Amino acid sequence: MNILKSELFAYRTIFENELKNNILAWWVRYSPDHHNGGFYGAADLEGLPVLTANKSCVLNARILWTFSAAAMRYDDREYRFMAERAWQVIQENFADREAGGYFMELRPDHSVASDIKHTYAQAFVIYAMCKYYEYNRSPEVIEVIKNFFLLIEARTKVGTNPGYIEACTRDWKPCSENRMADNNEPRSMNTHLHLLEAYAALFRVWQDELVRERLRELILLFTDKIIRPDGHLGIFFDESFSETEPSKAICSFGHDIEASWLLWEAAGILGDSQVTEKMRPLSLLMADAVERTGLDRDGGLFLESSRYGSHVRTNKHWWLQAETMVGFMNAFMMTGNEKYWNNVKQSWGFIDKHVIDHERGEWFTKVSRLGVPYLVEPADDPSPYYRNDWKIDPWKCPYHNGRSMMELIDRINRLVK
Repeated sequence: MNILKSELFAYRTIFENELKNNILAWWVRYSPDHHNGGFYGAADLEGLPVLTANKSCVLNARILWTFSAAAMRYDDREYRFMAERAWQVIQENFADREAGGYFMELRPDHSVASDIKHTYAQAFVIYAMCKYYEYNRSPEVIEVIKNFFLLIEARTKVGTNPGYIEACTRDWKPCSENRMADNNEPRSMNTHLHLLEAYAALFRVWQDELVRERLRELILLFTDKIIRPDGHLGIFFDESFSETEPSKAICSFGHDIEASWLLWEAAGILGDSQVTEKMRPLSLLMADAVERTGLDRDGGLFLESSRYGSHVRTNKHWWLQAETMVGFMNAFMMTGNEKYWNNVKQSWGFIDKHVIDHERGEWFTKVSRLGVPYLVEPADDPSPYYRNDWKIDPWKCPYHNGRSMMELIDRINRLVK
């Protein structure tokens, strides 16, 4: 036990160094927009801004979450500056003062580029604002959060049907455009996972009965409808949350391992013993499914599989690796089984060796199975979703890797006590 405790202390130092001296330091240096205010929409591998890139609501919300969490943790003027700047740009530029909610994209000059109200993006704003409120306990902030929650419930909750509308027009009419579904299916796991994440954060700061009810509904939606019997998540669904046929052939390993700990955390925040008992074996089932089918021998996590597991996309994207460590650390804390801690160490070894850009800072967006970073954006990317040649883009953010380091530090602190 003393050997394990000493090892945990050593890794805590490593994770804190990565958080403060690489991830947060890089974003403080390169992300603030010195031309138009707020934050750049994109930056290349060297950190140079792509001045023509639009600014996404999701990226700015994730910056708000990350630096609110960092400002709570460390007495650092730069972290406070970043958190306050992110709050300002969300409220002054992304907020739709006429119809409510938050725009999906702005142009570099902060004019509106896309006024779609995607529930996924709205969820990230709630999630980030709740963390900002933990940092800045202002009555005005919590009032904004409460009103926004009620708006989401009024506009995107569909009667007694499970789940929420994926996307709406600016004035909250249901919209056929659906960025979270490959075949424009009516419901997606991804949107509902991050809405659950947001409502768990909301219930932590505002223990309202409707929030409690909706959080419980979302957890049970996953336990009863979304988690498959083998422990992987279903991806796309119809309006009654029956998984669509094309979706059944897909496994998304990063979402599986992320959900394994987010759902367990949400159940703990809810504080309902029946839900916790139901969730416990499922969280471990999900972690084991990822270990069995998605984890490479070097500790890197594959992107996904299709054709019922016969075709594996072996590229290893940055955010999956970050979530892998938290998911297996969570399983270690739940069980005490050191195989999960060994998975954490092995995953960190892969990240440290291959994913972190030790020369220029931050993490590469994607690396190959063998850990070779992709540095050029091809015309037809065989492993899509994020640009190879950018370190900031609408999805590439400090939230996954920054949060991972914070989670690991906090979890080690709890374990060594």
